[in-house]
Amino acid sequence: MPTVKITMRPPGLLSRLWYRRINQTPPALEGSTRPTGHLARLVPYPLRRFHHAYATARGFFWLPCPLCGHEFGGHEAGKTIPDPATGPNRGRGICSRCSRTHPE
Repeated sequence: MPTVKITMRPPGLLSRLWYRRINQTPPALEGSTRPTGHLARLVPYPLRRFHHAYATARGFFWLPCPLCGHEFGGHEAGKTIPDPATGPNRGRGICSRCSRTHPE
């Protein structure tokens, strides 16, 4: 069985820029299996072909945003909204465009 190593560390520069871009306070620690994955988040949102190709190549989901309906990938998911279908303390990811406008 393959193993995955996840390292918890303070957010780096690219992560802090990402959180600033979506108007969210960065977490104290974050875990990642791919430290370079944050760079793709900073590619402008209108370049959907790049984001779709990146999500497909890296095995991330590509689904419509539950708020606006525009498709987005798991690598660029921002904030979450409550999901009443799954119970308390659970949520659904929303696209980075909606994350910028959705309050915390």
